[in-house]
Amino acid sequence: MTVITIGIDLGTTFSCVATIDEHGKPIVLKNEDGNSITPSVVAFERAGNVIVGDEAKNIQSLGDANVASFFKREMGNPDFYLTFYGKQYSPTDLSAYILAKLKADAEKVLGKAITKAVITCPAYFNAMQREEVKKAGKLAGLDVLRVINEPTAAAVAFGIKSEKEQTLLVYDLGGGTFDVTLMKITADEIAVLATDGNHQLGGKDWDDTLREYAVDKFQEEFAENPLEDSATANDLLVAAENTKKTLSQKTTTNFVIAYNGNKGRYEITREQFEDATKHLINQTLTLCESVLAAKQMDWKNIDGVLLVGGSTRMPQVESELKKHTDNLLHGINVDEAVAIGAAIQADLDANEKHYTLETKQSSSKSGYTLEGRRTIRDVTGQSLGMIAENADRSKYINTIIIPRNTNIPSCEVRPFQLRTSSRQDNEIEVYVTQGEGLLPSGCVILGKYVISGITHEKGKAVCDIAYHYDKSGTVEVSAKQRSTDKNLTVRKDNPGDMSWTDLCPKDRDPEPELEHVTVLLTVDTSGSMCGDPINEAIKAAHRFVNEIDLTHCSVGLMMVADRVLMLCYPTQNSKEIGRAIDTLNRPSDIPSENIYGAPLNLDAGVGNAAQPFTEARQCFDNIDGIKFMLVLADGVWDNQPYAVQEAKKCHADGIEVAALGFGGADKKFLHDIASCEENAIFTNMNQLGESFSKIAQVITEGKTELQRRN
Repeated sequence: MTVITIGIDLGTTFSCVATIDEHGKPIVLKNEDGNSITPSVVAFERAGNVIVGDEAKNIQSLGDANVASFFKREMGNPDFYLTFYGKQYSPTDLSAYILAKLKADAEKVLGKAITKAVITCPAYFNAMQREEVKKAGKLAGLDVLRVINEPTAAAVAFGIKSEKEQTLLVYDLGGGTFDVTLMKITADEIAVLATDGNHQLGGKDWDDTLREYAVDKFQEEFAENPLEDSATANDLLVAAENTKKTLSQKTTTNFVIAYNGNKGRYEITREQFEDATKHLINQTLTLCESVLAAKQMDWKNIDGVLLVGGSTRMPQVESELKKHTDNLLHGINVDEAVAIGAAIQADLDANEKHYTLETKQSSSKSGYTLEGRRTIRDVTGQSLGMIAENADRSKYINTIIIPRNTNIPSCEVRPFQLRTSSRQDNEIEVYVTQGEGLLPSGCVILGKYVISGITHEKGKAVCDIAYHYDKSGTVEVSAKQRSTDKNLTVRKDNPGDMSWTDLCPKDRDPEPELEHVTVLLTVDTSGSMCGDPINEAIKAAHRFVNEIDLTHCSVGLMMVADRVLMLCYPTQNSKEIGRAIDTLNRPSDIPSENIYGAPLNLDAGVGNAAQPFTEARQCFDNIDGIKFMLVLADGVWDNQPYAVQEAKKCHADGIEVAALGFGGADKKFLHDIASCEENAIFTNMNQLGESFSKIAQVITEGKTELQRRN
């Protein structure tokens, strides 16, 4: 039996609800006033009545102070509340009223009770905000199947009618938020490639700027500020919104301000409006270029820009985008597309259909036939990380675990070392972050996850902590103790006051629990490594980074052939390390300042003239703690005696050297450069990943104090 579901676009200024009808066609459901979109406005009456939608917006236009709007921007902010008649309402509470209204209107149209829904949110909403969207849905009596990104939903709505393979930029400018998403539509899938946005940028900012522009003229004429009166300020905001809409149709209009017995009438042209808001449109274009750059693309690499959101009706949007591309797509209703895409996703989730998109129009009454096997593949808009100490314990840092633009759902497992006691409960406190900041203060702290039930072990215990992004982009954490293979208890606590992250770790705790380890991966990239060998080395290096404890370890990356290139100085940022690993077969992407010796002549071919040990000693020179160098080689180096001589200097400096060889590598040479017999390993190309994994486990489990040579 088919389950009736709805898709809801929970907008900052307007919301919309859609469903899939009995013929399999997506339709928008009108509200009780006969409109396809409902204002996201909530009004409160003294008697306790709550009014939502068109009537509430009319009440707001009359200057009533007991009206809430634009609260979506504060979703997830625990300190934001609005108070009406002595009762506080959070953005989640207010959103629940909107969702309940949409649910009720849909039920009236369909004549059936509805409980299952997919709700949309800005692509750049963090996990905390997404959780609040789910909570609002639950308060409204909905079973939220998932939360889907607004531009993804719009692309689904567009893709349902598109048989053409294309790469699109979805430009979503709503009333309160802006998202930009790079997507690829093929015969098999709709795949999100990258996304970015600003949930504090939208049409309201154009309204605010226009109001300020007119108020400045009024102050010049009458030396009074009408914004000091809340009722007048509200009236002017409504007037600004109407003026903006008029300027989308006409090139000139008047803005009238009446305050304190004075009346000003100011002509405003479209050109003046666009000049005043140029900084806002530029912010959207900067984010567009950031998304394109994330995939090494620019405007000429896309097939079109899909416009979504009511604010894209401003002529300024099209005129500015046309400076970069002529391909602006208008195949969807900008107000309804997001809800339609959500409705399609809801129908798929609830009814477990194998087909995800309708791609061919039919002459049947249904309008569409389910003939496409397209799947929808989305990404996370923000990186997931955790708080750690940097190598010299001078500051707390954000260590990224799952980089932004990673496909969701996704899971990454990271080991964590700790010393345990038999006399007390053993716990790990993990502070999970979301954002791109290098420091915790530049990120959102999603919560403190306390991991308990850890069995006492001699030496160091290792717990494998799994960080999950689910299909809605919300976060879960689980953990297992490596030695016992036991699932551990994880509870999420309020992180509380996080001001300690601005302090020096040494001042809070003079003695570190574990000594820091610095690892320098060194990869031979000579000609014999071309093709499969270098690709396998890249996979193995990624696996190494995924399986090492970056809270207590730093990893650097060096490549060696005719020259030595430092691709990444030791860092605990997995995103930075991963980006460097991906350039192992693209040395031309490396900045020239990272090249030791003469510039690399890529056209002349790459040999084995260089050795990495001299530069490694320089890299480790001012680094404390355990130092470990892992060298991967597949051939015979030109001046092996000199390389052995320099390697022995590393041994003397306390740098543990492990030599991993395969293919045509010289086994005796591997033994000579390694710091002990156990550290000389010969393997084959297919076992590189396993070998790197074992070395990562050895380092994580604290077994780097290897047998020394006499």
